[in-house]
Amino acid sequence: MALKDYLGDTLFKKALHHYINDWNGKHPTPWDYFYSMNTGSGKNLNWFWNNWFFSNHYIDLKITTAKKSGKKVTVIIENEGGFAIPFDVIILNEDGTNTRTHFSPAAWEKNQRQTKVNLDSVKKIKSITLDGGIFMDYSPEDNTKSIN
Repeated sequence: MALKDYLGDTLFKKALHHYINDWNGKHPTPWDYFYSMNTGSGKNLNWFWNNWFFSNHYIDLKITTAKKSGKKVTVIIENEGGFAIPFDVIILNEDGTNTRTHFSPAAWEKNQRQTKVNLDSVKKIKSITLDGGIFMDYSPEDNTKSIN
């Protein structure tokens, strides 16, 4: 699911079909899958394979800083557990409305320990929350930050 989120439906399907065509009726190893998906997608996914299959990482995101300046919101997110997962940033406004912005595992490609996301918001913000969806956080209590 995380790889499909990262590549997108079309590219994931293309890469998966490449793997199926190359290895149909054979006995592939996990490394054959990794290399075939790299070739089929045209991307070097080694950072993703290392993060997901060759580490002791776990899922634990944390908002360290959330600031609003004018209409711009900057959120710094620490990846305490190290696992490169997709996540949503939910902005809860004072008027009760919210805005959800999705980020794929690409957010962790350059730096797997910290990412900075920039969002727009014209309303007065009450809080910002991280939501991993099916990827459950080890310590969800640090996934929400109030904005004053």
